[in-house]
Amino acid sequence: MVLIYVDDIIITGTSAYDIQALISCIRQHFALKDMGRLHYFLGIEASWATNGDLHLSQTKYIKDLLNKSNTSSARPQPSPMYLLLALLKMVLQLS
Repeated sequence: MVLIYVDDIIITGTSAYDIQALISCIRQHFALKDMGRLHYFLGIEASWATNGDLHLSQTKYIKDLLNKSNTSSARPQPSPMYLLLALLKMVLQLS
């Protein structure tokens, strides 16, 4: 016997027909609840533009994290970093 538990899954694609076919196939074997259009998933907030573009943001996750750690009223502090920093690829050879 095999027990599979999937709490959350996102099904997306460019073909509405293919998406519905996959959902129908999954429903034949598993209990499935369609939550509708994506709004929030694993700490990532999804919002949709009128043209259909999808914007992903972790703003809500960060605010919740700040509230949980009682640091939501803390002021931002600058982090020292060189401006226009260029990263170089270095290859190390160990003998």
